[in-house]
Amino acid sequence: MRKILILIAASFFLLALAASCGTPPPVVQEPPPPPPLPAAPVVEAEKLDDTPPELTVTLSPKLFSPDDDGENDELTVGISVTSKNPIHGWHITIREPAPTYNLFSEWSGEGMPPATLVWDGHSADGELVQSATDYHFALIVTDIYNNSTTYQGIIEIDVLVRKEGDNLRVIVPSIVFASYSGNFNGLNTDVMSGNDRILRRIAEVLNKFSTYKVTVEGHANPTTPPGTTARTNEENGTRSEKGLKPLSEERAKAVVDYLVNLGVARSRLTSVGMGGTRTVVEFADKDNWWKNRRVEFILQK
Repeated sequence: MRKILILIAASFFLLALAASCGTPPPVVQEPPPPPPLPAAPVVEAEKLDDTPPELTVTLSPKLFSPDDDGENDELTVGISVTSKNPIHGWHITIREPAPTYNLFSEWSGEGMPPATLVWDGHSADGELVQSATDYHFALIVTDIYNNSTTYQGIIEIDVLVRKEGDNLRVIVPSIVFASYSGNFNGLNTDVMSGNDRILRRIAEVLNKFSTYKVTVEGHANPTTPPGTTARTNEENGTRSEKGLKPLSEERAKAVVDYLVNLGVARSRLTSVGMGGTRTVVEFADKDNWWKNRRVEFILQK
């Protein structure tokens, strides 16, 4: 029993450590499927078959880019259902990339689902999807005898370039750094492969806008209450711990070096560390802290 308690305590420590240093904790579970639909009313007629519905789902384009540039701004969901029994209803959920996989958007209806749905990348509250992240898509279809089938897939979001007056901004929360470090050293092959894919795409975008200068901003997530001494120490660092501001500076520089190796001219790039001074979610909203850990690219002519 003592060994079990020690292992549990160690697990919580590692998760807290990852949160404080700006690196998301490892994914420990799969996102949930859509909840079961309410049971269909009892049908007096003889059941035709116990076979659940068969689903074919397509998501197009492969890289969804809802940044209003006229290219791949809408996601088209194609749905085909084959069933030996009448369909009772359907439910689609789109969940965010990080645990706890918050619900981002959903649709549902009675009877057969539409053959095509079009999505603009916004939640019901008007929030836009995050750049260069994977959202979890799921569809459940149930017949009148409560036989159901679930399809689960991934919606891949491209690097989104947002226009802000004469400037452009790219916000990426999915670049992963080594814990308590301003570099990528020690990351496993899969994580580093994901970083490389994202940074290569960012390099393509930056070279597409070759006349722009680029400021690379590192942003971290503070884990102490705002306005406290603990927050000041977390931001600036202490003798024993590196602060969020110097850590984010190192990470911004690491991104610049990586982009230079991918062919972006260093003369165009400037790095700056913002620490946790400009968060995008409230401190109390812990489920969305992952959105604070990000790298922003500000393109200016």
